[in-house]
Amino acid sequence: MQRLLDLARQRAVYIWVIFAIPAAAILGHALAPNQAFFKGHDLGILLGLGLTLLALLLWFPFQAQYRWPPLVWVFLSLTLVAWVYQVLRTQLDGSLFNLTAFAVPVLLLMIALKPVASTDLRRALLVLGYTLIAISFISLFLGQLNLMPNGFNVSDAGVERTGFLSIFGISSRWGGPFGSVNYSSPVGGLLVALGLNVSGRHRYAFVVSGLAILVLGQGRTAIVATVLAVGVFLLFSDRVRRSRYRVQIWVATAVISAVAAIAYVRLFDATFNGRTPIWRDFIQLLGLDPLAGVGTTGILSYVADNVGDPGFIPHTHAHSVLLDAAVRHGLALTAIALAIYVVALIAGIRALPKHGSGPLAIVVFVIVAGLAETIYSWNYWSVYAAALTYVSMTGGLSDLNASVGRSKPQHSLSWRGDGG
Repeated sequence: MQRLLDLARQRAVYIWVIFAIPAAAILGHALAPNQAFFKGHDLGILLGLGLTLLALLLWFPFQAQYRWPPLVWVFLSLTLVAWVYQVLRTQLDGSLFNLTAFAVPVLLLMIALKPVASTDLRRALLVLGYTLIAISFISLFLGQLNLMPNGFNVSDAGVERTGFLSIFGISSRWGGPFGSVNYSSPVGGLLVALGLNVSGRHRYAFVVSGLAILVLGQGRTAIVATVLAVGVFLLFSDRVRRSRYRVQIWVATAVISAVAAIAYVRLFDATFNGRTPIWRDFIQLLGLDPLAGVGTTGILSYVADNVGDPGFIPHTHAHSVLLDAAVRHGLALTAIALAIYVVALIAGIRALPKHGSGPLAIVVFVIVAGLAETIYSWNYWSVYAAALTYVSMTGGLSDLNASVGRSKPQHSLSWRGDGG
């Protein structure tokens, strides 16, 4: 017990636990969906709240050595504002949410008040990645043994798109513990993006596992987001940024990518896999109350009123993080979300000299993956919120390094994603 207490004083163990919360909650929800374990709460809620309490207990003894620079404070403050706004709007709408939503401000305040060194931040990133890999493996293994819901039997599994997976007896797409192929695929892409921030065996484990999940889930938006994240990682690498032809490389890549994207949409997928009709309906809903939004009740009423109309596609979310936020809670939340993205992008750019292009790749992935799928919201501590917070802290450490110069040992404040 004394060893644990000493460790908690010297190292920010609390941040490791914080980054394990999203995966633990996901697995808890998946093991026994909608099954009450205590006071009407399922296992995912209990795990989320339990780990939040553990993080708080480990936070108290930790002795932080410095303060976050303004960049991190701005990011955390904006995230907290987004949480407050969404929770209030949800309450006013009379909609439901689970109690893990109230963990978010506690986690943000812990991070804000006790900054962590880069060694602990790196460990937190590894915890985030490996917990996602672990719950995916558990789902695959236990699902095949019928000890938990089979990830190949999710409602939107459909027919697998590659053709070669049938060799392994796989005929449908995989939603895993995430409940949908549109949620599992982005997790695979995120793992690839996280892998660009580490090296050696960790990079191999993250990238290979992420690609495997992408192949199993086959979500097109996630695949595109992953390609763009890898492209950003390469285009903003040290070698390209130091090249005398870097501007020409960036412009040529942007033009080629734009032409390829337009050609693909025109020739193969003009409706973005059926999303354009959904977006059209949600844009009509947005026009009813752009400032405050129509709420979840307004969306459900709209679907109920139009479900019998020919051509109507009944969906209760907008297949877009930004559009869904605008329709459900108003354009104010969308504006806050855009501000969060801007700060995260700034953090990724500031991290370039000392941490490479990995953090920037994470931000690009999270933004693009959410453009055509509602994979996260701001009232829960999701894997994507954790990833963006990691980037903001990494950018903050870069600012801190610049300000302290040689007054502190550099190895305690910075680390390179490509350094081993």
